Amino acid sequence: MTLVVALILVGSALVIAEVMFPSFGLIGIMAATCFLFAILEAFDMGDTQGYGAVAAVVLAIPGAIWSGFWILRTTPLGNRLLMKPPPFKTGASPAAAEAGLDQLVGREGHTESPMRPAGIVDLDGRRVDAVSDGGFLAAGTRVRVTHVEGNRIVVTEVESSVADA
Repeated sequence: MTLVVALILVGSALVIAEVMFPSFGLIGIMAATCFLFAILEAFDMGDTQGYGAVAAVVLAIPGAIWSGFWILRTTPLGNRLLMKPPPFKTGASPAAAEAGLDQLVGREGHTESPMRPAGIVDLDGRRVDAVSDGGFLAAGTRVRVTHVEGNRIVVTEVESSVADA
């Protein structure tokens, strides 16, 4: 039984090595050979041991693949190969947080182009693409950012008050 356990452990180590080192499948073939010989040796001992070895191999292979990628992400090569998730604020969408668009909610500006319903809005000197929630707006119309959906800025026309006249 020690030979069976040793072959399964060696096969698992070879699967981890296959994930980490490009061998065009050679290491994977050696791992499969170890697993096959472990199963055959276990069936020589009896049916119960054989089915136990099959179960161990079925569990060992995904575990070894996961372990290989887990180890790979800590290596310098893995840092270049595997992408890291972008940092973003809780509650914000990744695209909006990355661009800092959530800060624009409530700010006022004016349209630089006609909004049909999309166009360009100037918010304190920052030109952004935006979408009108009401339809057409002429260039120069005062607008307010009502909300941000992903990387889409939604604006509405600011009603002029009596004090503005």
